[in-house]
Amino acid sequence: MSPITRRDALIGAGATAATFLLNSSPLLAEERIELRVTAAPSTVADMYRSIAEAFGAQHPNILVNLDTTQRDYDALVDDTLRDVMTGQLADVSIQGNNKIRLFVDRGLAVPLNDYLAEEAKSPSSTLSPSVASIGQFGDKVYGLGLSVSTPIVFYNLDLVKKAGVDAAALPVTWEGILDLAARIHDPKTNTLGGYLNYTGGGWMWTALIESQGARMMTADEGKVGFDGPEGLKALQILKSFGEIGQSAVDMPRDQVRQLFSSGNLGILVDSSSNLGNFERQAGGRFDIVTRAFPLLSPDARLPAGGALGVVFAKDPARQKAAWEFVKFAASAEGQTIIADKSSYMVANSLVATDAALLGGYYAEKPNMAPVVDQLSILAGWYAFPGQNGNKITKVMEDHLQSVVTLRVEPAEALAAMSQDVTALLPR
Repeated sequence: MSPITRRDALIGAGATAATFLLNSSPLLAEERIELRVTAAPSTVADMYRSIAEAFGAQHPNILVNLDTTQRDYDALVDDTLRDVMTGQLADVSIQGNNKIRLFVDRGLAVPLNDYLAEEAKSPSSTLSPSVASIGQFGDKVYGLGLSVSTPIVFYNLDLVKKAGVDAAALPVTWEGILDLAARIHDPKTNTLGGYLNYTGGGWMWTALIESQGARMMTADEGKVGFDGPEGLKALQILKSFGEIGQSAVDMPRDQVRQLFSSGNLGILVDSSSNLGNFERQAGGRFDIVTRAFPLLSPDARLPAGGALGVVFAKDPARQKAAWEFVKFAASAEGQTIIADKSSYMVANSLVATDAALLGGYYAEKPNMAPVVDQLSILAGWYAFPGQNGNKITKVMEDHLQSVVTLRVEPAEALAAMSQDVTALLPR
């Protein structure tokens, strides 16, 4: 059965609004439980609704109030911390992969080791070790990995051909990408050559650093690790994008994605999770091709974007219901929906490689090949220690903006960024 057919078979009659009646497992059959579930980003709200519908086809006695109003992971973190202050913390939250440390440090996330140990006894379980490893902090698992995204390079093939470059000769280095972007750039036709989408929780900045074999902080977390030659190189790459046109149109990342979908942007460096939306919005007006994010070191790795399901519920019955929900999303059924309804790579390696599940599905999607190829070098999306993680990412992105808009030279911005981040770290 194909993934889409499998997903359609799983999703029976279900609610289309944001509240779903979900059937309880045998352990929950005698009581009705209401769960509050928050999830980001809002761009894949339909995916989360579909997961809830499919879950509802199997479970009629859990009332799930689904909130997908937050645009991105940073906004969801801010909203979650406000909920803590007002005593309205969700039972389950689907957060960015780099947010787990923040909730562990605050004692909010529930360890899932006992639930996983019990699940491992079931011969029908489809959870893989990769699902747990994404949410591991220390020796405990605090979240189940649901989806993975990687930084990749999107090309508008029609604009590439107009610039005189053959599709078989697309560049794979930063120098080649920037050269082609400069050739595509044409202000007379409102065509932007290239754009590197640098905002979004410090993810792209981390990718630029770690693709060179460096790290965001030293191994003992005693000082920042991005303030060396790798950080300077990363900022020089950003400056080069500014020089070929990005400086004049610096915009929110959702807006630049719309620009690419409209056909007026030649090359976009962004998250692989946008592929499905780009292909749908292009609607056959132009062809899209992807290539891998350039790697500059044999020790290169890339931060795994995407999301994991975190359980906050402390009441035993509600906590068990919350576990059932995140387990479903990480299982074969939930992962198939994620593959069908988004361009995220599923976090469950068993599901991704099994030909009876999604192995064949990914083999038939050449634009997902860079994501599949990069799975072996994916690492955790680094989160800074202490209570100022969100402040740190915002400070870093302010400095990145100063470089890409050509207001500050890379060396000066790097020194200021290092100083500002250090000041926000725990002493």
